[in-house]
Amino acid sequence: MISDYERVKDIILGHRGKQNAITGAAIASSIGHRDDRVIREIIRELIAGGWPIAASVKGQQGYFLCETLLEAQEYQDSLKSRLIHDALRRRDFKRAFHRQLAGATQKRML
Repeated sequence: MISDYERVKDIILGHRGKQNAITGAAIASSIGHRDDRVIREIIRELIAGGWPIAASVKGQQGYFLCETLLEAQEYQDSLKSRLIHDALRRRDFKRAFHRQLAGATQKRML
């Protein structure tokens, strides 16, 4: 029996280039899963295993095997942008959390 990992890898290998991206939901459906969380985990494993799998959220959305340096660079740039956005969101949340709870904590101490 072929593992989900191998099935996802085979599907991705058939989707080379950004123009041939396939959604996580479509991959999940084709291997019999209800949601694409399992697919995201497998994609992470495939990338860690050396497969240059990217994801696109603009135009043709989904996962694909990078074929060009431009595709790889665009994906790396999108990951960097998300990292920056997440770091700013974390900072803002931390500030809001401390502002909201600072007064409550001080009241409990009295």
